[in-house]
Amino acid sequence: MSFKDILGQDRAINLLQKQLSNNKVPHAYLFSGAEGTGRKKTALELAKALNCRNQDGCACDTCVSCKKTEGGNHPDVHLVDFNFQAALLDEDAEKQTRIKIETIKEAQKQISMKASEGRWKVFIIDPAEKMNAESANCLLKTLEEPPANSLMILVSSSNSSMPQTLLSRCQQIRFNRLPDGIISKIIWKAAPEKTGSLNDVIKFAGGSVSRALQYAENPGDIRELLELWEGLKNNRAGTLDLLSFSDTLARDKQQLEEFISKILVLAQSELSETPDLPEKAELIEFILKCKKSMRYNVNSGLLSDILLMKLSSLGEGINASSR
Repeated sequence: MSFKDILGQDRAINLLQKQLSNNKVPHAYLFSGAEGTGRKKTALELAKALNCRNQDGCACDTCVSCKKTEGGNHPDVHLVDFNFQAALLDEDAEKQTRIKIETIKEAQKQISMKASEGRWKVFIIDPAEKMNAESANCLLKTLEEPPANSLMILVSSSNSSMPQTLLSRCQQIRFNRLPDGIISKIIWKAAPEKTGSLNDVIKFAGGSVSRALQYAENPGDIRELLELWEGLKNNRAGTLDLLSFSDTLARDKQQLEEFISKILVLAQSELSETPDLPEKAELIEFILKCKKSMRYNVNSGLLSDILLMKLSSLGEGINASSR
């Protein structure tokens, strides 16, 4: 893996390589963009380049340091995610929903220590938007007074829930959704035997490689999405009991978030086919508001009820206008 293997993010990669070559790497970055656009891979590649034994601004991929970073066992490169937090707090990784202050304090403790093997201590916080207010304020102290030769990389799919004081202390780099051609190329390379439904995979991936690979591996997920979407739009009796389905969604906040993300992709896909239909634009705007509200302490049951009823009512309008 190297910078050249990260496709579709030329602007971001060129900027990072220039800063590496000029020895002008800041103490903190914010890599923002949709999941599956190469944010975490780029962060790890940057960490690899900073500690590479060759010291020419690019990772050689052959030295001990590069191999350790690639393998996830470099003592000076740490991925602070839900798995890190679960191990630290002796909890179930699948039940983690927020980056807690205890996790940030542990990262601060470790980043303050001198690098043991490399030249830089690198901490990658992902998903940074899942920090609660207490965690974000705690992290701010490190960003204001960063230890020498330390780098914090925040990986986020949304910046709106993070304090402006935190954002202002990071160099922000935006990762774009990937074009269909690049996603197609990646799937052909990674899973050539899974390209039978490639057009549908790309259509519903929403510019995300990880989502595209998931759908390529499990094409039945696309069929389920389409059936769900049609059921919501038509509210067919016996196919979709809205209130019962709402109760199911509301039991698990993460499941509700995933549902909203999937419905958004479907709505955006339909809008691209008939962009002049105002009902579809209204539907997308509404779903985006629901997605944003999930970042706060929202009543999941009430939100899922409103969302499903709105989807059903707007869907009827879309179907009528499309005839």
